[in-house]
Amino acid sequence: TQHILFLLPLVLLVSSPQVFAFTAAMSSTRMLSPVSPADVSMEIKDPVDPTALGQAKDIIAELRPSPNGAVDAAKLLEVAKRLGDIPADHAGSYTVSAEDCKKAFDALAEADRSALVNIHQRVKTFADAQRKSVTDIEIDIPGRKAGHTVSPCRAAGCYAPGGRYPL
Repeated sequence: TQHILFLLPLVLLVSSPQVFAFTAAMSSTRMLSPVSPADVSMEIKDPVDPTALGQAKDIIAELRPSPNGAVDAAKLLEVAKRLGDIPADHAGSYTVSAEDCKKAFDALAEADRSALVNIHQRVKTFADAQRKSVTDIEIDIPGRKAGHTVSPCRAAGCYAPGGRYPL
């Protein structure tokens, strides 16, 4: 059985029927029971909880009431307050100008500025590599063409872990 303990990880890594047969033959005790393909059922699960999906769709519909799909900024603040993401008594915008960002950055302690510069470089390095992996494509399909294009946008957000739902 010492050989079985040593070779069992090989069974998991190699997944070879010969290795399995060899390790099984080395022991009088069966470690694994053979299972035929007919005995294995395929279980396909929806990757998204239906309740969560329904709630998310409701929020998106609330945020994009117009047919053009544009997000209503006032509704966004309303939903954020309702969900507790911003204080209920907050008035005004959460859009910050470049000048205000620069002032806030300059007012930070050196260690905090250094941490932000480092994380910015990490995010930028990944985003640049990711962008290179996503390119415009077009392929022929019967009777048509299919594909996608990558287009710039005016503004974007970035999820930085650390709030209510850190990664």
